[in-house]
Parts: sequence; C-alpha cells; structure tokens
Amino acid sequence: MGIEAPWGPGGRLSLEFPDAWRVGDEAVVEPDMAGAVGDYPAALERALDAPREIRRLEEMVRDGSRVALIVDDPSRWTPVREALPSVLKRLHNAGVAVDKVTISVGVGRHQAVDDAAMRRRLGDDVAATYRCFSPPVDDLSAYDELGTTSQGIPVRVFQPVVEADLRILIGSVLPHLQAGFGGGYKLIFPGASHRETLGALHRQGLGRGSDAGRLLGGRAAENPMRKAIHEAARMLGPCFSISHLIGSPGMIFRVAAGRPEAVQDLLADEARKRFEAPPAPPADVVVVGNHPWPGDPMQSFKALLHHRAASRPGGVTVGLFWTDPEEIERSLPRSTMRLIAGSGAPGGWVIRRFVPLAERLLSVSGSPASFMLRWARELVVDRTVLVYSPPLYERIGGRLGPVRLFADLGELWRAAQRALPRGRRDSPSVRVFPHGGLTYVPQRMGTP
Repeated sequence: MGIEAPWGPGGRLSLEFPDAWRVGDEAVVEPDMAGAVGDYPAALERALDAPREIRRLEEMVRDGSRVALIVDDPSRWTPVREALPSVLKRLHNAGVAVDKVTISVGVGRHQAVDDAAMRRRLGDDVAATYRCFSPPVDDLSAYDELGTTSQGIPVRVFQPVVEADLRILIGSVLPHLQAGFGGGYKLIFPGASHRETLGALHRQGLGRGSDAGRLLGGRAAENPMRKAIHEAARMLGPCFSISHLIGSPGMIFRVAAGRPEAVQDLLADEARKRFEAPPAPPADVVVVGNHPWPGDPMQSFKALLHHRAASRPGGVTVGLFWTDPEEIERSLPRSTMRLIAGSGAPGGWVIRRFVPLAERLLSVSGSPASFMLRWARELVVDRTVLVYSPPLYERIGGRLGPVRLFADLGELWRAAQRALPRGRRDSPSVRVFPHGGLTYVPQRMGTP
C-alpha cells in the first residue's frame, strides 16, 4: 500500500512498504486539520475584545505601566510576528510607553536566540524598537529569587519578567510528553526561568518507576509538572495569555485570549479532539513523520516519544525526519552528535544498559540533565529505533548511539524487518503517523 507523508514545505515522501506488511487505511492516523482560521488578524482582534475570565488588556494597564511580553522560541510555528502589532498597539493606546515594554523569548534550555533570529521571530521594526531578550539560562545574576514551591522547587525568573506590572504570554498549545500540553505559563516556567528551576520542574512526576508517557495529553489539574508550574506562577503578578491551536506553519485553528489557566484548558480540550490517536492494538512497526517540526533533531525525537505507546515491546519505531540544514544544530550541536555517533553500536549497548543508572545518579544530584536521560531510555530501551534523514546521515554517518540512520528507504525497511523478533518478521502489523509533530498516543491507549 502506498502512503505519503509530508516532507518539508510543500513536499511529499512516498512510503512503499514491503508487500507482506499489514497496513490498511485504518492504520494511518492523521490529525483533524479542518476549519483553519481564514483571517487571523480579525480572529485575534475578536479574542482580545472578549478575553476569557479576565479584563481586556487595555483595562489592565495605564500610563507608566511596565509590560513584559514572553513569546515562544523559533522552534515553534506560533504567529508571533503577526500577533505583536495588534498587542503593542492596544498597549500604547492605553498609555504604555515604548520604553516600558520588554520582549523575552522563552527559550528554556533551547538554543539562545541571536539578533538575526530575533528579527525573524519578532519582525525587524519590533526588534529594533523594543528591548528584546533571550534569557541566559545559566546566568544566576539575571534572575530574581521568588521563593520555593511546596515541591521544593526554587523559583528563579528572568528579571524583566519579574519587574513588570503585567506579563503577556504569546504561544501555542501542542502535545507535550511531560506537561500534557505545552503553552501558557510554560513560556515562563521553564521558558524564562534559571536552569535550576527548569531542571526541577522537569523532574516533577518522574519519580522512580514512573513513566513520562502516562502524562502525555493529560489534564492540567492532574499533571504534576503543570501543578508545580501553576504554583510558581502564583508568585508572580498578573498574567494575560494569547494562545493558539496550530497545525502546519500558517495554519491556525483557533486563537484565544484571557486568564492563562482558562485559555490553556480550552485549547488543550480541542487539541485532544484533533490530535489524539484513536485506540488500537500496538503495532510491530510504528512509522512517525516529524512534520510540521522544521527539522530540529531533538524535537523530531520527541515526536517519536509521543507515539511510543503505539509500539509493541521488541518492535521497531521508524522516524521520518525531514531536516532543514539551518535547524539541524538548534538543540544538538554537531560536536555532540558526532560524539554520540562515534560511540557506534557499543555506545548503543552502553546507553541501553547504563542510562537507567546514570539517570538515577543525576536525579539524586539534582542535575537538570536527568529528565533528558529518562526520555532517552524510554525511547530505546525496549524497541529498535531507525531514522530516515539523508542530511543527518550525510553529516554524522549511520549511527547516533543506539539509533541507526538511513539515507535510503528501501534499506531502512529491510533493516526494520531484520530487527523484528523472528515470529513477527513475515507479516508485521504497521501503524503510520505522517503528521507526528501533531498527533500523539497516550500511554493508556497503548502498551501498559
């Protein structure tokens, strides 16, 4: 059966599986992409005119008010530069001076945003007019200490965000392995927080024996990380959220504004309806495209994690990673990838067996790297992971630790068949997620 997956801006990748593989129409899981907004500026104005459970922006500021805007980073496809003119116009019409406005990109542990990336994200005029920041995650002097949560999390927030009278969050809601869904206060916690706060937040819900996959797509009121985020947010002053439900870049299903908790819950409910995969038995081979992520390898691997529960133990997970050369080193520098790649098959053996021990040691020490090791273990410990990505293959070769890289799909399918247990090689079941950057499979619907 021939299936196509999105492949970069406007491209398609044809997937011709071996004849004996069991893949039918019901095995291909697509998100609900119907009903995109036709006129985004008008939709934004309507949302700002009728915010949820909070006053309008114009009523929350006055002459002399200090306002901090926090936007998500360039790895997301939120229409930040399209939203800013309307928001800034309303603030200035209400008496807020230009020099009282700051704009911070909530990068968290992602790559810092340089001047060129800042202009692309915000627009040339905005970047030249306002004080814009990419918070330095390790510079403690740039953060204010607000206290400690009941979970023992030190709350250290970027100073321009703390010093403002009002914080405006501009982001989007997408499935998130640990927070259930991204967006909302997550732009500050951890987006504009010190590394120690970031690490402590990401360890919430990941006690010994727990599984981050069980938090994917869950409700905020039941999510340990979200509850910790909301408690930290109460240490700040007023916040106003402008959030989006998005598909591919430029495709916006809904924009909502208002109290961050209300906006987050509204869009998360709609995201579940659009993006959550229907229940199905786990498959021998799970194929996940990274669309619409722009090619950042770390975000692409997260797409695989979002579909881990669709795979049978001992099965094969295949990633289709379209990779923009400009994005390839956003979160994994070439030196890091080469180091992992150089470990080859022995490195894969070490990762599979010793990552759990390293994770426990780092967790005890409080290292923010412990949650990254947890994710790595959950991806590779009980399945074979193969990735089709010609640019990655060209850059670092055929291995990234336990993950094998390919530049030829036929060779990849043959390797997948060889990797399956003997009794499942002849006619393996297949499940395909072409838009894997949007869809997700909750742990409760897959393997236990």
